Amino acid sequence: MYVDVRDTGSPRRGGGLEKMVSIADSGQDEGSDRTTADFADALGVADQEFAAELLSASGGDLVLGRTAVEAAAGADFAVDLSSRSFADYVASLAPAPALELSTADVWVARVLAHLSSFTEQTALLALTSVPAGVETELWDAEGVLMRLRMAGVIVADGESGGRRYLRVPSLLAAAYRRDVAPTAEEGLISRLVAVLNDHLEGAEAVEPAILSDVLTLARRAGLWHDLVRLSESIGLPMFLLTPASACMAFAGLPAEALRAEPELGLLSRLAEDVLGRLGGGVGEGTIREEELREAVAAETRQGRMRELFVSSGTAGGVRPDGEAESREARADGHAAPESEAAGPLETIRAIAELAAAGRHAEAVELGLSARVRPGARRAQLTIRLLTAISAVHDSRLSKALSILHDVEGQASVRHVDGDFLLPAALAWSALAAATGADHERADRLLARLAGQPPTLVDDMVHPAWSAAAAVRALDRLDLEGARRSIDDLAAAPQGWGLQAIVPVFGRILAVLSATTESALLFANDEVETHGEFPIPSETEKDLLCASRSLIFIALGQLRWAEVELDQMSADSAIRVVQSVRVELVAGRVESAIALADTWFYHRMLTPSGRADLAALKAAALSRLGRDAEAVAELRTAIGLSAWVSSLLPLALLPWHDRIRLLDLSADDPAWDGALETFSGDFATRDALFARLREVGTITVSETSMPQLSDPETRLLTLLASGLTIAEISTELHQVPGTVKNRLSALYRKFGVSSRAEVVARASSLGFVTPS
Repeated sequence: MYVDVRDTGSPRRGGGLEKMVSIADSGQDEGSDRTTADFADALGVADQEFAAELLSASGGDLVLGRTAVEAAAGADFAVDLSSRSFADYVASLAPAPALELSTADVWVARVLAHLSSFTEQTALLALTSVPAGVETELWDAEGVLMRLRMAGVIVADGESGGRRYLRVPSLLAAAYRRDVAPTAEEGLISRLVAVLNDHLEGAEAVEPAILSDVLTLARRAGLWHDLVRLSESIGLPMFLLTPASACMAFAGLPAEALRAEPELGLLSRLAEDVLGRLGGGVGEGTIREEELREAVAAETRQGRMRELFVSSGTAGGVRPDGEAESREARADGHAAPESEAAGPLETIRAIAELAAAGRHAEAVELGLSARVRPGARRAQLTIRLLTAISAVHDSRLSKALSILHDVEGQASVRHVDGDFLLPAALAWSALAAATGADHERADRLLARLAGQPPTLVDDMVHPAWSAAAAVRALDRLDLEGARRSIDDLAAAPQGWGLQAIVPVFGRILAVLSATTESALLFANDEVETHGEFPIPSETEKDLLCASRSLIFIALGQLRWAEVELDQMSADSAIRVVQSVRVELVAGRVESAIALADTWFYHRMLTPSGRADLAALKAAALSRLGRDAEAVAELRTAIGLSAWVSSLLPLALLPWHDRIRLLDLSADDPAWDGALETFSGDFATRDALFARLREVGTITVSETSMPQLSDPETRLLTLLASGLTIAEISTELHQVPGTVKNRLSALYRKFGVSSRAEVVARASSLGFVTPS
């Protein structure tokens, strides 16, 4: 409680103090039996609320109470009776409490006086830090605690989380702390912090009261390594559980602390930024913890943690020898620390840097080989989370899901509302499941995440969530839902690499939703304007090329589509599907059927890829008039589409082929399975068919695709550049007559009769870019 003696009627120095305070008894009564009224009468205090606070803070000790009254009366500011600073000041003015306690009881009181609030179990744990040579009765520790409670040295402090808490009243605690010799106190605090830190590392749930005490004691005693231990075992949730203590523990760390423990640089910078956001330093007893939590959340969002990594700790910070360390020393990634020697924070930084460079396979290997001490639970889970994220980028989805499931299980035990670790594990699991066609798991996780408020380091949670939601919305042909999720993903400033796939989603959405060729072209250009994209992984490069080829195929610009396919990995399943799509749109239906048959059972094909091939083969068979075979193949495509819960293999067929296949199979029972899978989106078969008819309406069904030799391609390029026959003749070292003959052959291949027509036709097919 904050007490302003100017407003409460509490005593002031001079004038009325003698009238208001009459101390008849300067000794100590049984504090546990004293009532507020008795205490107020004994002190002559008229304000009953102030008297109640005094009684609580002093444990009923009249001398401490009187000294506190005098100190409060002399203050020209609002006094917080629970403040440790105020309690220490009062204890420095008052004599020692006159309690008849044994040496062991007094020593126990002195140990517990360093804790703000504790359970009986924690008290017994703290007493295991007994300095050698002190005669105590710790074999009957419960008895000591009982005697101290009866004497009023220990009082009840409420319940929380099913635990009953105790405390030493703040003024009594200060009096007992004052009587410990400095050298003895240093050893006592060191042992106490070590024991409680061990407890925090091993406990299933972190008790805020214990955490606050360890943070406070470690900072005051300069126990920098114990602060590092907290950062590794609990991490950022410290700022949620006890934000005031965490900020005061890490803000403004001295240079020797950062030299001794460079890993403190990250949390130190964060704490200083949080306090700066609130207007500078804050004193004890003046902090609103909810405001601090909101400030911490704001300071860890929108890429701020990456900035802190750069400006804190051993990267671009201070080494133990005091010399500045250059980030360039590790810029090529080859100097990444050996996992056995590197600290957890340095390992986390190394994984993040490899991921930012698109080297996800190396990041996964580093994360899998990393070893941290058993108590560094939070650091270990963070390393595993980052490892799983890189595994998702590297398309090692089974490995990613396995790691994320482990992270989810462990993080849920000590989860704190507002922390990112558990929601991030769920979000990236949803993305891995959606990408891997495990739609049931993806939908279940997305439903679990629904309504999840922003968290610390929110860019590790919501971008993955948005990406997973975009995948599932596209699968269901929910174009508005997909657009919202893509926009959310594009707006994320970092997204841990997921901006690389924004164009992929954007182009698929454009092919499905555009109603004019110009709209499709505009959408293709627009998706590249969301900002600087991170370096994509090999899988993401394939996805980007495939999405561009999808646009070109939809426009009938098959030459440009083939250029994109040539840039993809040789073992890419998407490349196989797009190659068959090119064959179909080019009118080479027999080749499309042969390719689909050749690759259908190849081990690198996914169920989604096989659904694509089956749908494309059905379209090719339909063009040949082999309707029965086409419907049979379509059944396979429908079944696979229902299995992977995605309508995209059917929706991305050329529009005219799709309409014909829908007409041929309108009454086929195969659609019942699809309708069951998508029952949440389409109530009837007619509704499902209506959606399949209305998407992708401008995709080109067939376009003649001339086969050009390299000399013909060169001639076409020169012609499109605007050169005359004479200039082309000079460029090619051929006589004008030969050039004219070759041009006539080129006109025939494109089915045109003039220079302007051949350039226009070649441009539309993607052979040249018009000047």
